[in-house]
Amino acid sequence: MTDVYLTRHGQTIWNVEWRMQGLKNSPLTEKGIADAESLRSRLLEIPFSKCFTSPMPRAVHTAHILIGDRHVPLIIDSALAEMDLGIWEGVRAEDAKKSDPEVFYNFRNRPDLYVPVSGGESFKDVVARAAAFIKELESLPDGTAPVLAVTHCILLQAIVMICDHRDISTLRSGQEVDQTKLFHLQWDHRKWRVLIRNQ
Repeated sequence: MTDVYLTRHGQTIWNVEWRMQGLKNSPLTEKGIADAESLRSRLLEIPFSKCFTSPMPRAVHTAHILIGDRHVPLIIDSALAEMDLGIWEGVRAEDAKKSDPEVFYNFRNRPDLYVPVSGGESFKDVVARAAAFIKELESLPDGTAPVLAVTHCILLQAIVMICDHRDISTLRSGQEVDQTKLFHLQWDHRKWRVLIRNQ
């Protein structure tokens, strides 16, 4: 049995400004830091064996807050990086919507129909990375203590979609993912169960 606790990074400046971040970054806000500290207090009794994190600085910062002064190894895992949004990165969502309303609609509502903007990833690419991370978790030795992971909205949606055995068309609509909210997944060597969602 393997227990995995996942969360999305804390609120950032670009989140407040409704800018699309992707592989670019903006720092955590005071609220983002405070929310991560609040989540840390909820996790104190869980004896984590390791913490995986996206390489994005906003996720790494969140992971450091969650670990605090505990001696928990921090592992940077590129599979947990946010979706590459190409030329949309740093652009306000409303401007992306105005410039290409059909593509933006598909990005938000129909991931199965979304065609990446220049230089970006498809949702199939994201699901492949999420699946690779899940396989990595499945390969952990039996009896591994609980694992923590810090990632991003779309990556977490993809992970939960896979565990739920849903179609890619539901990736964006099937599960809300708020910042610094907790997901608890459990692997029993046969199937994944989602025990806690967005709490």
